[in-house]
Amino acid sequence: MKKLAYVLSVLFVCFVSSFALSAEQKSAYGIDYHKITYPQIITDFMYGIEPKLIEYYDTLKLTEKQKIHSLNGIAGSLTLNHMFKTLVEDIAATDPEATFVFTKLPKDDYSNLHLLAEYFRQKKEYKDKYGVELTKEEAEKSLKLYKALFGKDYNH
Repeated sequence: MKKLAYVLSVLFVCFVSSFALSAEQKSAYGIDYHKITYPQIITDFMYGIEPKLIEYYDTLKLTEKQKIHSLNGIAGSLTLNHMFKTLVEDIAATDPEATFVFTKLPKDDYSNLHLLAEYFRQKKEYKDKYGVELTKEEAEKSLKLYKALFGKDYNH
């Protein structure tokens, strides 16, 4: 019962704060991420990464309808805390460092988003340190170590 009250209060705060921020944030396609996403961190992330995703979708020659569908899908997927290979590839193609904001979310409730941010952080640290991209095998080894240490798995 306590958890339900907490969840309801968080949803109420997110709902009220969405009205305060809605005037500041605009979507190129009129998507209201406040209605699709919660918490506010994910909403802000979607408004921030949307222009980069649109540029990426332009390279794929997607129609406007396909772009809107993809953007809505990513927003909904992030909220549901599901990890889809396409989502990861789209973010990696645009701005993987933008995912670092996910570490601000409650880890127990958003474990996959934490792991996604950790995955991209490890890849960036490796590239910064060695000047080359982390290979798939090295990334898998790092993620196995992360799973062993923290008891979570990265699903893609």
